Amino acid sequence: MLSLTACLLHTVLTPTETGAFSQPSTPVSTNPPGVGGVTYPGTSQLTVVNGSASAIWEEIVSDPNTFASLNFGVYIFYTASPGTNSPALGTTTVNLSYSPRSTVTTASQINVPRFADTSTATNIFTVVPCLTTLLFPFVTNSSGFDTGIAISSTSTDPFGTTPQSGTCTLNWYGTAFTGATPTPTINSGTSFTLLVSTTLNNVTGGFTGYMIAVCRFQYAHGFAFISDLGARNLAMGYLALVIPDPTSNNTGTGRVASPAVCGGANQGVAPWSGCVATGENLSE
Repeated sequence: MLSLTACLLHTVLTPTETGAFSQPSTPVSTNPPGVGGVTYPGTSQLTVVNGSASAIWEEIVSDPNTFASLNFGVYIFYTASPGTNSPALGTTTVNLSYSPRSTVTTASQINVPRFADTSTATNIFTVVPCLTTLLFPFVTNSSGFDTGIAISSTSTDPFGTTPQSGTCTLNWYGTAFTGATPTPTINSGTSFTLLVSTTLNNVTGGFTGYMIAVCRFQYAHGFAFISDLGARNLAMGYLALVIPDPTSNNTGTGRVASPAVCGGANQGVAPWSGCVATGENLSE
């Protein structure tokens, strides 16, 4: 996208930054949508090589008697496929500099003018994993009790959902132990089970506290069962609470202690930006 602030300033996207002006790059057939559904003509799809792509704009018309500014837009398109972990996780950055660029700093018979690239990368887009975060508010394997935990990957369903699989990181919080243990890959349509006494068998005196499971797939659900040895006298079970995905928090500060925008207290409030992370309104 090119925004012009002077009628006598014109630039064209071209394949090379050196030599005579080359033919302009061919615009994509479908213009990307902008805010409010507005499209921007003249955009071109860049070829990505080893994770990088370059766009070169050449100024072909300019008015030497006026000052002008140019705004260049960057658009990112992808087809999400959680089942195949596509697109890859990471942060996209963009740099902008004058060209032709050169590392030669002394007089020489090369490009004139030439410029040093002193730009700084700016983050513009981040792909984060599709997570399910489960809270098990009480687990123990002390005082003659033990806790069995089951985590299921439920994206295999009768609704045509794309199956998702992945591992979970079990984050344990208690006075006797605070740390994390991994699970193997939990395939869609299956359940992973464990005993706290087996997983934390090195904790002296047993563990009592809570556990947060961060699963790298959507639609995870959990169940915990606490009993004395053999479930002869006392036993109880509960469903794990689903914590709204902290990576969706617009503030970047993790969970916040306020109702989610999709909660009942916010019905009718516009505009909605989606359910942000929250410390309230947990569900099973």
